[in-house]
Amino acid sequence: MDIRNVIQSQLKRVVAEHSPMPFPESIEDDNELDLFGLDSLAFMELLIGVEKELGYIPRTILEGDLYPETFGELVSAYDA
Repeated sequence: MDIRNVIQSQLKRVVAEHSPMPFPESIEDDNELDLFGLDSLAFMELLIGVEKELGYIPRTILEGDLYPETFGELVSAYDA
């Protein structure tokens, strides 16, 4: 299971449900997550969706040690 594809798929779903912003054709690691127009509840829904597919949320995110600001930081948190 490719972590990047899982996160991108869940991000696309959450953006479609919660944001007036269109989802871009492609996502780069340096794309800021704020650009997708998600509030904190939508971000949590994103994490829950990823957890359903991968089976976990990284401890650093759960404990508040990391709040990813870019797509790449979010992927890296799961890759660690």
